[in-house]
Amino acid sequence: MSATALRNRFDPNGHEEREEQYERTRERYSEAQWTRFAEALGAVTIELVTEPRDVLGEVYMQLEIASRDQGQFFTPYSVCQLMAALQVPDAAEQLQTRPFLTVYEPACGAGAMVIAVAQELTSQGVDCSTQLHVTADDLSTTAVAMSYIQLSLLQIPAIVNHRNSLTLEHFDAWPTAAHALGGWDRKLSMPLAG
Repeated sequence: MSATALRNRFDPNGHEEREEQYERTRERYSEAQWTRFAEALGAVTIELVTEPRDVLGEVYMQLEIASRDQGQFFTPYSVCQLMAALQVPDAAEQLQTRPFLTVYEPACGAGAMVIAVAQELTSQGVDCSTQLHVTADDLSTTAVAMSYIQLSLLQIPAIVNHRNSLTLEHFDAWPTAAHALGGWDRKLSMPLAG
């Protein structure tokens, strides 16, 4: 529901259908529960600003609600940080020959790897809101929502796809506000110089 609320603030495509689903879901909860949901989203936002990391993935795994039957295991954030440092050690050098960097994450979970890459790039002086674009896929609607929330709150230009990366079956695409407001559809369609 938080993902829908974030998306419906700026994305008119499918707005009405998402809003109707949101209202149907809302009817199942009391006002007290709604207050707790708002507090939880506020806490996630504060955690992401204070110490950017995979907050929702951590909670998801601690609550042991991941679908182990579907092979759903979220990579610990410390491992993601190490992998990010190894994968993008030379961002400034890469940006000398291109206007921005792209990242593709075929099984994004709650977005840990993407967040770690963004943190690594930021530490190298990259402005992730203008020099990074992410495409992230996951088959789980819960993972898509978690990733979408975190990437949205971190203002990372991204499209989070509800998609099977193996069969390429595509169900839905969730552009973050940073993607839409940054004009990334146009930027990504332009041929790269060099």
